[in-house]
Amino acid sequence: MKSQTLTEKKLKLSRKLKMGKNSETEDESRDDSGYDTDLRNIEVIFFEHSDNATEALRLQRYDDSPMAKKEGEVVIKIETSTVSIDDCRIRDGSYKWSFGEKPRLPLCPGMDCFGTVLSCGSDARKFGLTPGDKVGALALHGCNAKYTTMSYTNVIKAPEELDPCSAVCVIRTYTAAFQALMWGKVGHTRYSRKPLSGKKVLIVGCCGTFGRALVELSLFLGSKRVYFASTQPQDNYIRLLGAKPLDGNPDEWLEAVEGKIDIAIDSVCEDRYEHSYAALNDDGILVGTGMEEITRYGEDIISDIEKVWTHATVTLNPRCAYYHGIVSCWRSDKKACKKDITFLFSLLAKDKIKPKVSSRIPLSKVATAQEALESNFQAMDRRGVIVVEPWKCSDDEHVADEK
Repeated sequence: MKSQTLTEKKLKLSRKLKMGKNSETEDESRDDSGYDTDLRNIEVIFFEHSDNATEALRLQRYDDSPMAKKEGEVVIKIETSTVSIDDCRIRDGSYKWSFGEKPRLPLCPGMDCFGTVLSCGSDARKFGLTPGDKVGALALHGCNAKYTTMSYTNVIKAPEELDPCSAVCVIRTYTAAFQALMWGKVGHTRYSRKPLSGKKVLIVGCCGTFGRALVELSLFLGSKRVYFASTQPQDNYIRLLGAKPLDGNPDEWLEAVEGKIDIAIDSVCEDRYEHSYAALNDDGILVGTGMEEITRYGEDIISDIEKVWTHATVTLNPRCAYYHGIVSCWRSDKKACKKDITFLFSLLAKDKIKPKVSSRIPLSKVATAQEALESNFQAMDRRGVIVVEPWKCSDDEHVADEK
């Protein structure tokens, strides 16, 4: 009898999430602390692209936990993963994959995770991984589950003592902030104690998880002063982070910092970065990290042309650069990204950085979390990272077989 394809197996074993009292079987599979002790895999999954998270996402239970079968495979028992706006874009079909990268449906969301190696193939062992190792991973999908299987090339070893909720926040958010701040710095200088010693940093954008990480890392890495021109009034919060708030109007904040800035990080691009560029001193560098103003009213041919023009303008200026994000860097140079993440894991182990977690949710709440992000991303992003604890049970969840 031929073995079933992965899709056929998933279709056969698909489970719908129902709300109600827990069955006796489920009560037996959780301990007194509310954590699931059933070792079989469960993952969030969608079978077709949809704008509606609650309609598209389902919980699916398998008959057992996975094991590594190929030489390069690693199976991770996931302790934490995240819910991000990119997960929403993948689910609704608008995410821009690289050529040949787009995965087939059905698909499990979750771009990153932190956990323990359950099993691994021979190539993974040669790489230095063994069952029981604590690891972080960036895989773009598949992490909102109890277990995930991936290539060892997507895995980074981590210190045993890391808090899983904080560690998973480092993988994308803090690494992106670090890479933007360290643009152009290579070798030992990149990981020295104070690579930004005496520097003045300007951050232009929303004070969400990325902005918070920029401030925290700037100060730890030696920055003399951090200025924050927020697109929304959050002066008290910005001061608490240790930065100096500036007026959101570029014409206003430029008067305070013109010609003084060593590193400007701008994710708004209100004027093709002209004000941020004017804020630089003679040796300063501008790093564009987003074009919030250009894409505020959605993506269209006009905004696409504007983005291309702005990218070209930045590329032609030796004092400017455009940072396309951690996923782009991961695609182009995993080795360098892993070094950055390893360095940030070491800072977390020493309690030098403190990621902000907005909520810790079970798998059954992933759909609700995606909906909340889509309805008001900036407000949700200010609260911190949404962390999924897949072994955590909600009191009102019930998983039942599809009829």
